[in-house]
Amino acid sequence: MAQEISTKDQFEFVFNAFRGLQTVQVISLGLQTGMLAALDAAEGGLSDGELAEKLSLHPPYVRLWCQTAYAFHVLEMSADSRYQIAPKLNTVLLDQEHPRYLGGFAQGFATYLADDFQRYPEAFSKGTVFPFWERGEHFSAWVSGLTHPLQRLVVGKVLPELFGDLLQTGIHVLDVGCGAGRLIFKLAESYPHCRFVGIDADAHGIAIARKESSRLGLSSRVTFRHVRGEQLKFESEFDLALMFEVFHELPVSERASVLTGCYRALRPGGQLFIVDETWPESIEQLRDPAYGMSIMVQFSELVWGNLVATESEQTRLLHDAGFRHLKRGDIGGTFTTILAQKPLRIE
Repeated sequence: MAQEISTKDQFEFVFNAFRGLQTVQVISLGLQTGMLAALDAAEGGLSDGELAEKLSLHPPYVRLWCQTAYAFHVLEMSADSRYQIAPKLNTVLLDQEHPRYLGGFAQGFATYLADDFQRYPEAFSKGTVFPFWERGEHFSAWVSGLTHPLQRLVVGKVLPELFGDLLQTGIHVLDVGCGAGRLIFKLAESYPHCRFVGIDADAHGIAIARKESSRLGLSSRVTFRHVRGEQLKFESEFDLALMFEVFHELPVSERASVLTGCYRALRPGGQLFIVDETWPESIEQLRDPAYGMSIMVQFSELVWGNLVATESEQTRLLHDAGFRHLKRGDIGGTFTTILAQKPLRIE
């Protein structure tokens, strides 16, 4: 017999949710002011007074922030009353090269996503959206930074395991939804014999990518185009197409045409590699931890106009576009990977 849930249980459930939200705010403030970085850099930690003096901050506020962060297990305190970042949290919050870096998410939850949440009541009433490509260069740069650690993992481990020999030899790669181009830059550095084309609907991201490509001296083998995915006009030009955290951002009405464009752009035998989230197929799966990231991404990006697809929807759209030999996998039990091939012989 299931245990009866009391009002006290539900009070604690909601209260802990409040605590979680405030923990994110404490982390975000620590990142924005540099307090977390200063504590990480100080061997043996700092007292709240030393931290305030070092960063020219208001001492009473810094003292309260330190005490709150300690209460929330963000900070620890040494025997001589010096604060330090809790073990391994410096990696999660400050190391932008680590696959488990979440500092960018913490800052976004307290800024961009908090602003978005103010739009939700009107959006629920009118169904309005505020697409990410209309938000400006700073927002595009923030989104680009969020995916950087996962991109490093994909470029350093996932893609070499799947396409290592081809990439070393040199192939033509299309990145659909390239954003600010960071995935292409990582690949171009690792595989100097490959050529790349990146496309995106976000003019701000493309502007950032072109500037960085010129700075890195990659313009001879890297091209960026400001074009929407459904406007793809390539014909049998690419050996590999990538769609990294993009599929769920495509308008539902345009997904079929984007995938058809990818199919057409690939040479016979070419492959499409997708990294994305997958929405649960059933009510029971909504509480499965494997879908935790998908749930958070979907709710956070609701007014962006994004919609995470289920496995059956992903499969149907890929098959309808002509792709075959689908292979599904995951990265860290969190992100879905899909490998699909354009047949050597067209049906």
